[in-house]
Amino acid sequence: MEEEPGIVQPTRLFWGWDRPVLENAVRLLTEGYAGPGALDLAETLVIVSTAEAGRRLKEALAQAVPAGVLVPWVWTAEQALLPPPLAARAATRLQTRMAWQQALQNTAVERLTALFPVLPEERGWPWQMEMARLLEELNSLLGAGGLSFADVAEQVEQDASRWRELSILGHAFNQVLATTGLEDAQMLKRQTAEHPWLPEGITRVVVLAAPDLPPLFRAWLASCPVETLVGIQAPETLAGSFDSIGRPLPEHWGEESDVVQPLGEEQIHLHHDAGGQARHTLDLLRELSPGARVTVGIGDPEVGAVVSEKLKLEGVEVFEPGGVPAQQVGLWHLLQQMQALTAGSSWRAFASLLRVPEVRRAWLGGGGEGLKLLEDADELAMEHMPVTLTHALELCAQKPAEQAERLTRALEAASKQVEELQNLPLPRAARALLLSLYATREFGNAPEDQMLSTLADAWLGCCQEIEDESARFGLKPAPEEAFALSLELLSRTPLSPPRGEVDLVLQGWLELLWEPSPGLLVAGMNEEHVPGIVISHPFLPDGVRRELGLPSQASRFARDAYILRTLAEQRVSQGFLHLLCGRWSDRGDALRPSRLLLLCNQADLPRRVAHLFPKDETLTEDVQEPPRSLAWPLLPALKIPPVERISPSRIRSYLECPFRDYLSQELRMQQAEPFKRELDPGEFGTLVHHALQQLAGDPHLKVSTKVGEIAEFLIESAVTEAHRLYGEKPAPLIQLQLESLKQRLRHAAETEAAEREAGWQIYLAEWEPPEDKPLLIEGARLYCKVDRIDRNVLNGQLRVMDYKTADKVAEPLGAHVRKLSARSQIPEAEMWKCFRHSDGKAYLWKDLQLLLYAAALRLNGLRPESVGYFTLPKSVQETKVLTWEDYSDEWVDRALECAAEVVRRLREGRFWPPAARAYDRGFEELFLGNPEASVKWTGPEGAEG
Repeated sequence: MEEEPGIVQPTRLFWGWDRPVLENAVRLLTEGYAGPGALDLAETLVIVSTAEAGRRLKEALAQAVPAGVLVPWVWTAEQALLPPPLAARAATRLQTRMAWQQALQNTAVERLTALFPVLPEERGWPWQMEMARLLEELNSLLGAGGLSFADVAEQVEQDASRWRELSILGHAFNQVLATTGLEDAQMLKRQTAEHPWLPEGITRVVVLAAPDLPPLFRAWLASCPVETLVGIQAPETLAGSFDSIGRPLPEHWGEESDVVQPLGEEQIHLHHDAGGQARHTLDLLRELSPGARVTVGIGDPEVGAVVSEKLKLEGVEVFEPGGVPAQQVGLWHLLQQMQALTAGSSWRAFASLLRVPEVRRAWLGGGGEGLKLLEDADELAMEHMPVTLTHALELCAQKPAEQAERLTRALEAASKQVEELQNLPLPRAARALLLSLYATREFGNAPEDQMLSTLADAWLGCCQEIEDESARFGLKPAPEEAFALSLELLSRTPLSPPRGEVDLVLQGWLELLWEPSPGLLVAGMNEEHVPGIVISHPFLPDGVRRELGLPSQASRFARDAYILRTLAEQRVSQGFLHLLCGRWSDRGDALRPSRLLLLCNQADLPRRVAHLFPKDETLTEDVQEPPRSLAWPLLPALKIPPVERISPSRIRSYLECPFRDYLSQELRMQQAEPFKRELDPGEFGTLVHHALQQLAGDPHLKVSTKVGEIAEFLIESAVTEAHRLYGEKPAPLIQLQLESLKQRLRHAAETEAAEREAGWQIYLAEWEPPEDKPLLIEGARLYCKVDRIDRNVLNGQLRVMDYKTADKVAEPLGAHVRKLSARSQIPEAEMWKCFRHSDGKAYLWKDLQLLLYAAALRLNGLRPESVGYFTLPKSVQETKVLTWEDYSDEWVDRALECAAEVVRRLREGRFWPPAARAYDRGFEELFLGNPEASVKWTGPEGAEG
């Protein structure tokens, strides 16, 4: 390694691969100590890579020197560049962000055409905050190398005009800070690098195995007026592959170098997803840990969460040194929804918050009505699809008071909460919100209680900080903007639960260099995380970073290639190392094995590639774990219905799937849809039916042949009903659907007029079998409502019509039966639905609707010559009347036989087995894709499923 002229180089100590970093660090710091008193290291400033490394070092020193160790100065590089006396003068991250925002306000940004070629028309708080965030990040990235915007403008030819304009903003930023008595942390770090601040009495600085130091730290170490030592975990034969402060050089550790990782294929394990890696990790722990100390490392946080969960299920106490993200605490999600409610008073946020018991209690004031309130809200959402709190109150006002009292009360309480959050100062509003939720709750020592209270305290601190700093910088965020900013600050606040007694610590990738355990398992070894992808800043691409000597993709790869080599070399002679990677993320994104795993001899590369990228048909892999697993089987209570009445729709439901029919019809189970924003097919069809029934009831229009007046009447009827159901200003998607509805009704008017011309007129509408002459099926009364019966004035024929608004046109015959061939595979449980027609063909029943209508009419002296559909499909050009070809009484008689069998089966309680495929009624998630595996069913015959 060439020494730079005028730069004082630290003494580098190469430790080799054999002993762990922690052991080497302790040996260095205890060198010359003979006892028996305490070891005093007060004259030594120790630099480590992370705070966790410092904690482990102090713990190891205490074990090595029973008499005690005084080691007061253990810093990270960040603490050295911004020591305590200077940190007090430095602007915090929020202050820095707000200073950049003020700088943008103070600058005529429209003149910065190289930086902002096209400015948005709206440059309020959201734009300013996003630009301030980008500028803050850019300043921090450059600060790692001791550079300012002006420095880059002088050094880089590419986009020099943009950098000059950035330096104008940088000057404005520094002026803002100066007026508030603060200083830029990055500027202070540059000053410290030139004139290091050392605690009193320090005579030497020791850097211990820190391969990820920022470039600026090199200048800091060179300027130190005391002895400097750098400990490097590598043999001295590799001295030329490290710089003066122990960072691996990209030209020696990069992708184009000849680095070979001492790994075999038996140490590298490929799995489908995080679940597969977690299961294999547990298997390896069971197999290996009884005979050796084993540590688990995590490269991918997603895998870490799954491993942690599975270990806890096994009764293993787990600790994560990096802390728990705020997003893993329930209160975080409550605050997110509360912020959304504050921003737009949205029903979606309100409905989400009702799922939280504390919120229901706060808005109802106790009384044990929480679950009833949830039912009320879900019913309103499914029937009327409110958009905002105001819209929901409008819809509630249309209902009888006793039906809407609970929900109205909660909506008014939520509106008052929103009003408080919008009008009170943020700290007061936040405190009032937390008191309304948790004032009566008793907090104990349970981990969930501690995490909740810790997060609540942290959020109050964030709110107060925003209030104070907004006043300092003269900014006036809207309430919802300040709320959103408080959550952004909170998201960067890791929660540190007490370590306590733990069985296993899940170490992050950078912590593993300090791991002494001879056994090491590392999960999540995917390219996306190790070495990871350095996301390019819009103003600072990776190529410019390399040119400026800043951390880049190349330096990241070199760092991680070195760390992996160290982890492997340390365990070659004793111990073991297993690396696990996945093929897919939980979101279904394809993942790539880390490129570090391809660093092998050229002769071995084809085999390694085949191992990491196997053909699917040759990969022996465990089955993908479902997103949810079965905790217990569904145990539905058996209720055998008396079946005194039966409808065509109930028969269709049973024909489709007897078990799903049982859940929906007998147990009244249905999926709640509190966030609906558009009409489902049934609701869309109801509006069409309503309009056509209104037409049938108008003496003039039901015989009209004028397309225009029919269309106008149909549209007005449908829209009036929609406004009654969904309010004057329904959800945007509903408004779009109403436009589609109008189109369909215009074409329906054309079809109506054409049918009048052909002699067909509406004879009866909404016909029901009379009480004194019902159609009985095995003694059960058929109840139904026939959409329409038409009569032809030219020949006197009658026909049964049913309105169909499905997207695709279905022929009546095909909708009722499935034609079978010699190759048709029919499960034994469905053979009873099959029959052979006199035409010689075999069929399987799917529906009996039109034929049962015809049977009921036939019994009452109204014998239809045809049955069919009045179709209004999505493709409006296909709007037409479709009749059943070859319709005859034989179809009706066979349908009655099937209906009788359905009634008998219902009375016998024969609801099993479920159909393999059926219309999704919201049960599929409940079944986890396999009802026979997820349901414990005992029928009246004693057969179990």
